[in-house]
Amino acid sequence: MTSPGRAHEDEDAARLRAMLDALPCGVVALDAAGAVLDANARALAMLEMALPPGVDFAVALAEHFGFDDVPLPRDLEAGREVRAGEATLWLQAGAPLPGAGAVIAVTDVTPFARSLDERATSLRFLLHDLRSPLNSISALTQLDASDPEAFERCGGMQRITQLARYVLSLGEQFIFSSVTEHLQARDFRRFDLRATLRQMISQLEVTAVYCGVALHLWLPDNAPVWVNGMRNFVARAIQNVIDNAVRASPRGEAVTVSLRHDGGFVEVLVDDHAGGLPGLPEDERLTDFEKFGKKSATGFGLGLKLAVQIVAVHGGTLYAELNGRGGTLFVLRLPCLNPAAAPSLSTSLVDADRALRANRAV
Repeated sequence: MTSPGRAHEDEDAARLRAMLDALPCGVVALDAAGAVLDANARALAMLEMALPPGVDFAVALAEHFGFDDVPLPRDLEAGREVRAGEATLWLQAGAPLPGAGAVIAVTDVTPFARSLDERATSLRFLLHDLRSPLNSISALTQLDASDPEAFERCGGMQRITQLARYVLSLGEQFIFSSVTEHLQARDFRRFDLRATLRQMISQLEVTAVYCGVALHLWLPDNAPVWVNGMRNFVARAIQNVIDNAVRASPRGEAVTVSLRHDGGFVEVLVDDHAGGLPGLPEDERLTDFEKFGKKSATGFGLGLKLAVQIVAVHGGTLYAELNGRGGTLFVLRLPCLNPAAAPSLSTSLVDADRALRANRAV
């Protein structure tokens, strides 16, 4: 005959087992001394080990996984990573369950760990790619101090600027790739593209003055132009296109930035006098800037390629075409949340200029 005390213990054990089995994750319940009370099937399967009641969990864990030390209670409270076969597991002590002194949650974090490994590999490649331009910048600065004439023959400050922009582009590409890998729709926010453009132009005016290029922004009114997305990335894509146009334009020329609505989209138009893109045929739109990157003056076409990727993530497109005035028209096309809110934007300064030239020709 079972004693009342024994029956009560059996009932407690049964309730604990039912509670552990009902949990969606692996769980090991310990008593106050750290001995195993019970473990659900998920925990045993992930750990690939037996955990009979009464065994010291920390000692069993160290023996099974070959730890050099026996995990202390604080180790498990902070969390500890273990490798079980091809899986990466995370063990962490949580709040105790009724009838247990401590509870260890066992979570399979293999996808996360693999992502971290891939990120580390990407970082190593990035550092390798950065080494060459950074070494060149260092060599040029030393040459400037020792032999200014040789420094100028090697490109001088212009070459250092090109290398620095390339380094910046590599970093931006890595950050963008890292973010978009885990990008969700909830990460997008509504923002006013018109206000963003106005802020960007003021920031880019210094570069334009340095390059001797006039930078014009044409916004006919104050009506907001709402776009859904990641404002900083969209701003960077537009900035890359404007910066490319400014730096490629001859001194004394102008770059014009304007907005135009087209159905459910809004278009940012960047019109320059850069002499067109290498290999850009008449009456065709260029959407692949890979060749341009290889033939550009700097050889670093990452800015435009990054802009293409950013716009694509936001459901838009980026293309370029000859503007008929010896330059190039870049068009960044993005879905617009209020396409009918500002009908006056349907004609941009670029379109007005084209119409004026057409009338003069007649």
